[in-house]
Amino acid sequence: MTISKVGIIGTGTMGLGVAQVCASAGHDVIAVKATPGPAEKAKDTVAKGLGKMVERGKMEAATRDAILGRMTFTGDENAVTDSDLVIESIIEDLETKKALFRRLDQVCRPDTLLTTNTSTLSVTAMMSVCQKRDRVAGLHFFNPAPVMKLVEVIHGFETSDETLQKLETFCNGINKDPVIVQDTTGFIVNRLLVPYMLNAIRMLERGTGAIETIDHAMKAGAAHPMGPFELADYIGLDVVEAMSMNIYMDVRHEHHAPPHTLTRLVQLGYLGRKTGKGFYDYSAKPPVQNPQLQRPVI
Repeated sequence: MTISKVGIIGTGTMGLGVAQVCASAGHDVIAVKATPGPAEKAKDTVAKGLGKMVERGKMEAATRDAILGRMTFTGDENAVTDSDLVIESIIEDLETKKALFRRLDQVCRPDTLLTTNTSTLSVTAMMSVCQKRDRVAGLHFFNPAPVMKLVEVIHGFETSDETLQKLETFCNGINKDPVIVQDTTGFIVNRLLVPYMLNAIRMLERGTGAIETIDHAMKAGAAHPMGPFELADYIGLDVVEAMSMNIYMDVRHEHHAPPHTLTRLVQLGYLGRKTGKGFYDYSAKPPVQNPQLQRPVI
């Protein structure tokens, strides 16, 4: 089977990014809005982003129009039933994802590949609710999906070699760099990256260094494009906390549990760039350390 038609369920930042990548590579895409509200709003978001690329001279208007022409936006989940590949990108909650996979397993073609874009949750747990488990796998893209090259192709417990091969070929065809990963919580990148960010937060709590100092040290000393606090704010502190808890619940090692400061910031709604304040205050240009963090968070 050649993958031609791709269904994307979830039109948040990641879902729309993946949809754009697939359409840019020539695939017909059905993008399903999984939350209440008009589906056309998602189309407007993609069109606006592509329009900026045209304005900057990075894309021809004809290319933008062709990409949008290959994308269909809807609120009807059943619109993906005839897809060759479905990529789930909804809320990062295992029970919600399992319920979706149970429905997809019943309504999609027997040869449709069913995948999840989860960053840390168990692919095997989602697979467990399906009858045809060999076609279920993970396709973990990284944000922003149109820019980041890596895709983790996750091998669930009963994922077939044929499914993995098809997904690897698909990733190469959309100009991505796939790596095959066993179904371990956090996979490769987040299993390494989350403890890195948590350790930086604990260093802050111990007074080892200020936020700007730790970020500068990792950029200047390890050639990282972002420091750990900049990265956490970019990802979203709620997402970092959720990934931390998912890994912690699997390994039950305190090293992976969310630090106190991270939990307090999430409780206060300071989620990083998307809310204008996290470890940094983005109302200032350039951003400055969140003034609340100049004293201990209790």
